[in-house]
Amino acid sequence: MPGARELLVSSGCRGYRQDETVAVTVSADNVRQMVDTTRPRFVQSALRCAGPAAQAHGRCDDATVRAALHCKAPDFSRGFADLLPYAQHILHPLIHNCGHQQDVLVLGLGGGAIPTYLEESCPGTHVLAVDNNSDVVRAARDFFAYRGEALVQDLHHALADLSRKRPQSFDAVVTDVGHNIKLTRQDLQNVLKLLKPSGLVVENLSNPAYAADQLMLYKEFLGGAASEEVSAGNHILSGWSNAAPQTIEQ
Repeated sequence: MPGARELLVSSGCRGYRQDETVAVTVSADNVRQMVDTTRPRFVQSALRCAGPAAQAHGRCDDATVRAALHCKAPDFSRGFADLLPYAQHILHPLIHNCGHQQDVLVLGLGGGAIPTYLEESCPGTHVLAVDNNSDVVRAARDFFAYRGEALVQDLHHALADLSRKRPQSFDAVVTDVGHNIKLTRQDLQNVLKLLKPSGLVVENLSNPAYAADQLMLYKEFLGGAASEEVSAGNHILSGWSNAAPQTIEQ
């Protein structure tokens, strides 16, 4: 992910079951990064685990490596500091509402840093994560201490299904799915069905070429639609399901 800080890697693994694109690096101070091997230097997720860093190398699905690199619990003692810049930006408005119980839908799990931070920092908040790759979900549970609910499904199908089964169930929908994937017009229609009144939509675009057109689409559907570049190549789009969105204090 553009904007990810360089870490001195001490150990890690690559390849999980049938997916050779999954790779995990572990720094000397036990910050984990999930890396997409199809895009050099593209970091999907980052999170510090509690305790000292283990020393292990090999395949991520090797039993010995899995046991050695297992993350027992996240360490958020430094707040946002170990998270990727775009994740910090996404979390700001959600953390602002920590005093209220929230139901949040997160599309795209990676290592699960965003849902894990939310549930750890905001008691009573429940996050449903959606990812189309069961191996990514397993890796998040093994190496990033992800303990939350996860649905393995394509995001477009998940939005269609959930909009029928759970209308007006979510306070926020966060989209963080991949380099060339974005919410479509139909997706946004389904998102509006899922959101409670005054619900928030936040989307991370790691391909800046999509930002202008996506912002125009947001303005058709959402109040207070905005786009902001938060790191080289990363744009965060946001909007509200009502015409008079709340003001978020940063």
